Order: sequence, then C-alpha cells, then structure tokens
Amino acid sequence: MRGRTLTNIPGGPGAQYPGGGPMENPSGGAVEYPDAAWAGAEAPPQSAWVPGAAGPVSAGAPLPPAGGWAPAAAPAKSKKPLIIGGVIGAVLLLVIVGVIIVVNVSGGSKSSAGDAMRGYLEALARGDAKAALSFSNDEPGEKEFLTDEILKKQIEHSPITDIKILNDDSSYGMARVHVSAKFGDKVSDETISMKKSGNDWKLDNAAIKIEPKSYGVSDDANKTLTLFGKPVADHTTYVFPGWQDWGSSNDNLEVTSEPMLLNGLGYFSFSSAKIDFKLSESGTKSVKNAIVAAIQACVASTDLEPTGCPQRIYSYRAAPNTAAWSMPDLSPMKLESFSSYSMEVRFSGNLTFPVTYRTTSGDTKSDSDNALTWGKVDITQSPLRATFR
Repeated sequence: MRGRTLTNIPGGPGAQYPGGGPMENPSGGAVEYPDAAWAGAEAPPQSAWVPGAAGPVSAGAPLPPAGGWAPAAAPAKSKKPLIIGGVIGAVLLLVIVGVIIVVNVSGGSKSSAGDAMRGYLEALARGDAKAALSFSNDEPGEKEFLTDEILKKQIEHSPITDIKILNDDSSYGMARVHVSAKFGDKVSDETISMKKSGNDWKLDNAAIKIEPKSYGVSDDANKTLTLFGKPVADHTTYVFPGWQDWGSSNDNLEVTSEPMLLNGLGYFSFSSAKIDFKLSESGTKSVKNAIVAAIQACVASTDLEPTGCPQRIYSYRAAPNTAAWSMPDLSPMKLESFSSYSMEVRFSGNLTFPVTYRTTSGDTKSDSDNALTWGKVDITQSPLRATFR
C-alpha cells in the first residue's frame, strides 16, 4: 500500500527520531508513512518509553529487540528434580542420624580417649554389659560375671555417679586418661591406659581379671570363696569394677572385702582382691558349742586324768576311776584367733574343775583343779569338734 507524503512534520526540518537522529528519507525525498497509520499523530518526545521496556529510554540507549517487545519469559522448569533431590537428602540425613545413634548406643567410635572413657563408665552406670565390653581392646577369657544381671546387682548396691575426665594425655595412638567416679559412697581416682584401635579409642581391659593367686597363697579359706554365690576358687574369672559380692561356701565364715574399682584397670595397678575371713555369727556360736561339748565329755569321765582333757587329780592317795568331775565356770574362756590358712579357731582360758574322789583308804575327798585350758576347733568338720592341747 502506498502512503501519502507528509510535508509539514511537527518539529520541522531537522526533527529527530526518539533515538536522537534527524528524520531523513534515505532516498532524499519526503518521509512517507502508511495511510492512516500515524495520521494526525505527533512524533513521540525524546524521552518516550518503548513498548516492552522497563521505563523511559534515554537518548543513545540501545533499543529493544525488533518488534518493540521484550522476549517472552522462558517456560517454568519442572520441579521434579528438586523433589527427588530433597527426598535423597532426607534419606541421607536419616542414615547419618541412625549411624550416630548406633555408635552412641553401642559404645563404638569416640572422638577422644577421654570421650571413650566416659562412654565406658556411662555404659556401666546404666547396666549395659555389652556396651561396656565394646570399649575393651582385649576380649575377656570368660564372661560368667560380665552380664547385665550381675552388673545391675553391682550398680544397685553402689551406683556409678559423678564421672569426671580430669586429663586426657593422648599421642601416637596411646593415651593416659585421668578419671574419677563415685561407686556408691567411694571415690575412685585413677589414670587408665588406653590405645587407639582403628578410629576408636579402647581401654586395654574393660574388666578386672581375677586369678586364684590374687586371693592369697596356700590359704585354705580361699578354697571356699564364692563370687555372687558361685564358686571361683579354682579358676580365673573377670568382673566389672564396682561392688563385688564375695562369700564363702562354709557357713561358719564371713567374708569382708574392699571393692575393686578403677584401680583394677589402672595404670601400673594390680587386680588383687583384698579379702579377709572371719567367723560368722553362726560360726562363732557353733565354735562355742563345740568347746562346751568337749568339756562336758571331759567332766563325764571318771578318770583321774582323762585322756585328751585339760583337768587332772594330783594325789597319790586317789583311787583309780573314782573321780566325779563338775562343769567349770566357762566365763574365762576366750576365742583367741581364727586362721584362714588352717581353718582353725584357737581358744584358751583358766578353768577351775571341781572334783570329788575316793582315796585308797575309802574316804571321799573334794578338790578342784585349776587348769590352763587351751585348744582349737577345726571349722571344716561337721559337726564341729574341739580338741585340747
């Protein structure tokens, strides 16, 4: 379509495009516009905005793309990859949290020797024998007393509290950890040696090794020892630090002991059990009854000098087998000592034995014998029997 020629352009000759150049026809003639397209329209001012632009376009500014409109927005990207990535991230997070929980519960990896020591004691404190043993660099030879059942008896008697890591001296895969903890009302303060095994810090031993020689040497009482009600005299066993229930298979004996705590695991320490034996209340009563029975047997004799008895008649005029002995006052009799080596109780006392006897001339005579009476009772016998020296 051919347009008409405009000769009277607003602005007159030299008028400019919005971009700043003069309005000229390249052919040298008048500028032509399409019919009715811009009829009566005025030329846009120099600061007019261009369709599709964000604001006014200044002189000299680059023009928008052809067509006068900004490119259409790119189509929205799919959110599916983001959702898949989020699910994978959540799964990985759950796996990591699970590993952390498993490690903390099972007593596995700890970042330092001090952390491992604390983890070990916390496992003992909650009665988790398996977790406590996981901190050991050495496997115990047997685990008869390394069970949750026994450990819970220990902590019921002496709870483990107030755990403190006082110093952690670690280098080249070796460590010495200064630690203290309360076992019941007793404070145990020791330096424990540890080693790094792979990425984990471990104690050299998580249980105390107790050998028969730890109880004593050639001690017959040790042959009766029990631990938590089970005999242990003839074999090596292991126990966790804490209270230990020592006893004896002989009812006449009572066992007293100092508990083996962290000292059984300590640096340059020894796992010897400090055990003492004494007569039990029932054993003391049984020993006294045996002494009384032995004296009664002696006074029942008609001999002037009963065999194996402390008393005798010193008179050449006494007729044989005519003695009538009476029971002495036993209050001077004392139990002197108990020997755990021989399993014997020694006793002594000055006893006065009243007696009547006939003389060779037929007379009856009253007398008494003040006898130093001493002897022993073997508590391995049943019933107990006293013998005089």
